[in-house]
Amino acid sequence: MKEVELKYLDMSTVLKPSDAYAVVLEEIGGAHRRLALIIGTWEAQAIRVVQMPYRMPRPFTHDLILDILHEEGMFIRKALIYEVKDGVYYSYLYITRSDNTEFKIDARTTDVISLSLRKMFPIYVYEDILEREKLRDLMSDQTFGLTVNSVDMKMLKTALEEAVSREDYETASQLRDEIKRREETDTDDEQTE
Repeated sequence: MKEVELKYLDMSTVLKPSDAYAVVLEEIGGAHRRLALIIGTWEAQAIRVVQMPYRMPRPFTHDLILDILHEEGMFIRKALIYEVKDGVYYSYLYITRSDNTEFKIDARTTDVISLSLRKMFPIYVYEDILEREKLRDLMSDQTFGLTVNSVDMKMLKTALEEAVSREDYETASQLRDEIKRREETDTDDEQTE
């Protein structure tokens, strides 16, 4: 599968009070497609601290991981977002050992972003995921909408309640159908285990 390189673009608050944030990653070159990841406060803090103009007096967990890798003669070559399911992004880190052998480990995508901002290794995503999950223009004023797959069940149910209260029944119907689809998928998964 084709891999497309991404860069960190921005982070913004998506819920009030600020308990959820949207991290936006943008395609390098090409059509500049964008992905939005909904993250929590702790994950947002780990990313924001990298952007501060000074170094923290004590290492954060991400700094500790990088220091350990460095001491062992290892480095992160790249990261790859390989899956998105129910609003959760799944990533691998590709790590090179001192003997030039490589291994990959599963990592939270927010950790991947935080580590990449510290060490400047590239982040990739599979082309089909980028195309399926990309932000889509809603209006000409650069307002963007998230794909339904980008949010978790709790956020879907909140959006459904809001759509019903606004009497936006078309949106409410779409959200209801997505919630039902996910619940059926979860039930099917439980039965196969």
